[in-house]
Amino acid sequence: MGLGRQRRGGRRLFWQPAVCVGLREVVEKAQSSGFTMWDTAMVYGMGRSETVLAQALKGYARSEYQLSTKFTPQVAGDGDDPVADMLEQSLDRMGTGFVDLYWIHNPADVARWTPLLIPLLQSSRIRHIGVSNHTTT
Repeated sequence: MGLGRQRRGGRRLFWQPAVCVGLREVVEKAQSSGFTMWDTAMVYGMGRSETVLAQALKGYARSEYQLSTKFTPQVAGDGDDPVADMLEQSLDRMGTGFVDLYWIHNPADVARWTPLLIPLLQSSRIRHIGVSNHTTT
C-alpha cells in the first residue's frame, strides 16, 4: 500500500505514475536480497497497486516471488461468489493464475466469506488463506 506514496498539499496520494518511477529498482534490490514476498490488495488504489506491482515484477519467473493480495468485504460485489470475483479481478491485474496468500482483509462478516475461500484453495487459485486486520476479541 505504501509503495509509491507521496504527500501533496497534506493529502496522501497512492500509486501516482511519477512516484512509481524507480519501483523496478526497488524490486530488483529486494529480490536480489532474498525479499520475495509481495503484498498488495485490490483496495490499495482500487486495483492500481496490483497493476503497478505486476509491471515491476515483469521479467521474473513466477517461481521467483510470492504474491499476496486481499479480499475486502466492504467493496465486495453482489454476485453469486464475490470472493472468487474479486480474486479473478486481482489475478487479471497481476497477470498470474494464482496467489500464494489470499487474505480476508478485515473481520466484517467473516463467517459469511470464509467458506467461499475453500473452493479457491482446492482449485489452486490460492495457495494459502490468511486474515488481516482482525482482532482477538
